Amino acid sequence: MPPACDTDIDDIEDLVNGMYLDNADSGSYFLPDSRHDRELPAMVPQKAKLIASSRIREKTRQQKFALSEEVVGDVPGTQKIYVKTYGCSHNMSDSEYMMGQLAAYGYSFTEDAEEADVCLINSCTVKNPSQDSFIGMVERAKLKDKPVVVAGCVPQGDRNLKGLEDVSIIGVQQIDRVVEVVEETLKGNKVRLLSKNRLPRLDLPKIRKNPLVEIIPISTGCLGSCTYCKTRHARGKLGSYEVQTIVDRAKQAAQDGVKEVWLTSEDTGAYGRDIETDLPALLRAILEVLPPDVMLRVGMTNPPFILEHLEAIADILNHPQVFAFLHIPVQSGSNDVLLKMNREYTREEFCQVADFLKAHVPDVCVATDIICGFPTETNEDFEETLSLVRQYKFSVMNISQFYPRPGTPAAKMKRVDTKEVKRRSTELTKLFESYSCYDDMKGRVEKVWITEHEDAEHTVGHTKSYVKVLIPRDDNLLGKSTFVKIVDTAKWHVVGEIVKPDSTCNSAPSKCQCSSKKGEQGSEPLASELQNPSLMANWKLVVSGAAVALASMLIYSSGPQ
Repeated sequence: MPPACDTDIDDIEDLVNGMYLDNADSGSYFLPDSRHDRELPAMVPQKAKLIASSRIREKTRQQKFALSEEVVGDVPGTQKIYVKTYGCSHNMSDSEYMMGQLAAYGYSFTEDAEEADVCLINSCTVKNPSQDSFIGMVERAKLKDKPVVVAGCVPQGDRNLKGLEDVSIIGVQQIDRVVEVVEETLKGNKVRLLSKNRLPRLDLPKIRKNPLVEIIPISTGCLGSCTYCKTRHARGKLGSYEVQTIVDRAKQAAQDGVKEVWLTSEDTGAYGRDIETDLPALLRAILEVLPPDVMLRVGMTNPPFILEHLEAIADILNHPQVFAFLHIPVQSGSNDVLLKMNREYTREEFCQVADFLKAHVPDVCVATDIICGFPTETNEDFEETLSLVRQYKFSVMNISQFYPRPGTPAAKMKRVDTKEVKRRSTELTKLFESYSCYDDMKGRVEKVWITEHEDAEHTVGHTKSYVKVLIPRDDNLLGKSTFVKIVDTAKWHVVGEIVKPDSTCNSAPSKCQCSSKKGEQGSEPLASELQNPSLMANWKLVVSGAAVALASMLIYSSGPQ
């Protein structure tokens, strides 16, 4: 069975993706092909490829068979680990890296915390509910006498938090030492690694939750100082990876058969300001190495820094290999509230960003976040937020009630009455649910990229604007692009059926109105594209599915069970 990683996702980019991280159809092992020494767990190879090293398999097999049943549980690298992840895609990437290193060392994973030998819990500090859930999970594990290792922003931001006194802690910039921490914890020791003086390497072993999606952190920390946010306490100041380091990771992921590359950070717009480069330069460099059938998705950016790059970003979002989707949290429509939040932009500047993108990027999706009931927010302030939502009718919007995070300036501000906060949240939710964003798509033919299954009946694709499309389940479509006619719409997605566009149609594929031709595979190339090698490449599936399956089988047969 695939490796387990139980995940709670609060990040809007994961919500809009249809919660792919909850899909456990398959796991992808990204393992090293060279040095593997059980006596030196901190030594990780410089390069890793999607193969199961025969030397590792043979060494693991010999060691395991040499052990008696009575002592096998005491040997490092033979235990089962339960992994739980809360939070954003950056956290998910951290968990994938930690699981990859543990799997390379010989550990296996279980979806059942009861049968685990140790619990690894990766936390999120953005909201009270996610932190409370995390603490509850830690307490339940301790009650069952399970050794616990905690990671993520909660312990990094508050190492003295009640409930974490007797567990091991691994900091957000120490994830490449997870094997050491797990080993020591299983011995009964408590380890705390919280230093933030370096960036974890990007070439570590990795287990992808979705073998077709690579999540690459391009930086950690941010340049902001929002009065309500505790993530800055945990992730620290901005630390950007070098362009070539990220490019190399993206190139390697594409060679592994990945079909989508997601760039994540606390603020992608701020990328590079500490190393004399910028986000557009990084995106162009990545696009130079990506095969034509791999799509790129840009993660969350705050308005202040993206303002400096609007033309360049619009140009990149129009690139055929970049999803026309950008997550730009506005948080409030009131300038007074934005000032108290210390967001460093105004409503007008957010509108400048949104309006420019909508004018220059056809069908662009601007997703956003809003906090209801921030301290001192008046009814007039809230009405300004409602008017902003009416103005833009965001198709993707994450609505949160204000939660005071300990240690933040906002926690000391006078709070809005809890009942009033709930009322405003309910009113905003009703407004959001009152309008439809996808009705005009009905009848259109859209090109979609497919990387997951929704359930036993549906396969999931996304349009160029990252609209979620449900089509009848077809396992053969995973990792491919195809043309789909939209036959129905809903609030969060559209429903489609595969079509083959008329080769005589002069419309752009995304606007094609050709009728459905059932029984024909829309993933075949158009007649007009047969003479164009570069376009033909878009229709060719990199032989990754079989390789991933084979590598996973080899690993399961010799390593993690």
